[in-house]
Amino acid sequence: MTEINYQDLAWPVRDDITAAQARTWEKLARPGTWLTGAERIAIAAEARNALDCRLCQERKDALSPQAVQGEHDHLGQLSDLEVEQIHRIRTDPGRLSRSWFQGLADNGMVEERYVETVGVIANVVAVDTFTKGLGLDPWPLPAPQLGEPTRQRPAAASRKLAWVHTLAPQDAIGTADEDLYAGRPTAAHIYQAMSLVPSAVKGFFDLVVNQYLPPQAMMDFDNEYRAINHAQIELVAGRVSALNQCVY
Repeated sequence: MTEINYQDLAWPVRDDITAAQARTWEKLARPGTWLTGAERIAIAAEARNALDCRLCQERKDALSPQAVQGEHDHLGQLSDLEVEQIHRIRTDPGRLSRSWFQGLADNGMVEERYVETVGVIANVVAVDTFTKGLGLDPWPLPAPQLGEPTRQRPAAASRKLAWVHTLAPQDAIGTADEDLYAGRPTAAHIYQAMSLVPSAVKGFFDLVVNQYLPPQAMMDFDNEYRAINHAQIELVAGRVSALNQCVY
């Protein structure tokens, strides 16, 4: 198992960040809800590989990604459908469209696997961006663990909020997934986005509360919880969102 450790750096890294990233890497290797451990690691590796894909770069430079056809440079571990999904999400998320998503669905994409894949990519990008900011190479991916996915789908999920089914906080009450919104009765859309796979939400926001801010601290403007203040945090967040074409 890869040990995530920042002890020998010139810049101090908080223990809670190191611990959250270690948990992320441990979960990454385990079977998820719809993906095996081997599939999750393959997706993580492909997400990294997408940055060197010639087709993705040509599409990124084009006025429209649909204007450029070809084959992705990929690692050969996943289907063409999965590779297209991973590469587009990783390299050009600002121009994803409903028609693109529907095209994946028409060609056999499983919605639940799509959502969990988004979660894997988001976690890997968050940790890799952190290490890059420190001038470090990405951490080696962990070895996948054996086992089968649970394949547990929230019974109350509906397609009202997004392209995929989501579980609204009010619909989770009294269900097996009620704990997903503990302390978040009016959860923002970004929190609900991957709720078709509750474990994906929990895993990603375990990173968020440590690398960013816990929910109770976001609106607490009387106190500062990080080395930079609220205004500085949001300036960085806004700039990064603009650069990544994050419409949220």
